[in-house]
Amino acid sequence: MSTQVPQALRIRPATAADVAGIVQLLARAGRGGKGAVLVLHHSDQGNERALRNRTLDGCLLLAEIQGKLAGIAGIDLAQAALSDLVVGTVPHKSTVVDALLAGALLERAERLALAFGVLHLRVAVTAGTIPWFLPRAYRPGQAVAGAASLEDGASLHVLTRSLRRRQTRYARLVARIGEELGIPGNYGQLHRLQLQNEAGNLHSIGLDVFGREQRMAPRAAAAWQRMSRAAVTQGIELQPVSAWRSVSYQQGLVQRKLEKGLALDAILQVSAAPGYSEHHTGRAIDITSPGCTALAEEFAHSPAFRWLQRHAPGFGFELSFPRRNRHKLAYEPWHWCFRN
Repeated sequence: MSTQVPQALRIRPATAADVAGIVQLLARAGRGGKGAVLVLHHSDQGNERALRNRTLDGCLLLAEIQGKLAGIAGIDLAQAALSDLVVGTVPHKSTVVDALLAGALLERAERLALAFGVLHLRVAVTAGTIPWFLPRAYRPGQAVAGAASLEDGASLHVLTRSLRRRQTRYARLVARIGEELGIPGNYGQLHRLQLQNEAGNLHSIGLDVFGREQRMAPRAAAAWQRMSRAAVTQGIELQPVSAWRSVSYQQGLVQRKLEKGLALDAILQVSAAPGYSEHHTGRAIDITSPGCTALAEEFAHSPAFRWLQRHAPGFGFELSFPRRNRHKLAYEPWHWCFRN
């Protein structure tokens, strides 16, 4: 019997296209099917809309073995909790593989929680599942009276694990900067934003509208150049305003606005907190066009914006902050991010 997770294992963020398969997995789990149900978020079971929303937040992980659905793990940002951990849908018939797969999914879910700034991860489980979590540094808390559970009438028990020791040096730096600026420690959870690592390899894309050199990650820079050239052939001029920014630059941006007397809440509506800006990755770019004020909503009424709406996805760029976005941030028609 194998004692290792199969080499063909792949764990990735679930997408909207995966929802139908996840619903089937949860239905089988709910009927007591094969595999291991360690945590199950019953409010989502069979609810495609709820599951789809969680994929938009990047809070649902999917495991595949040999291309087949093998399990899921999810994070509930509102509760800072593990919301799902279900494995066992591939034709291997091995409880050892199930246990190892569950461990791999849990480890990835914990890393995902850290990316949102969660330092203490909770999980509500039945009494029979507690022994599986205890060796993994989860410690008991209080029982949740009247909570839904996998067994009729059984109460759920809250376990908690501190993830603080697993923080990267970068995450600790971001947390320290946030504390100095007065940014809430749960900023990532509140705005459904993950930490964005600083790009190390950057290519010049030329000068911006203010005459400053701008840089992007290599693939994003190449895609931007292809897109801007394509726009020119159709009579559209796309101009860069800002591309890569370091965490220290973002810190200074927020600090200068605070010194001008602006309220922190207002600043964070239009500027991501240091460490959480897509600009750190070198994949984001703020765009304007001749005749438009840079970084102004009027850009949404320009021919350049209409061209981007139609053609930018074909070059791998997406609008990060549309109106009424899930991050509760201001509408930014100028901010596009390379995601391909």
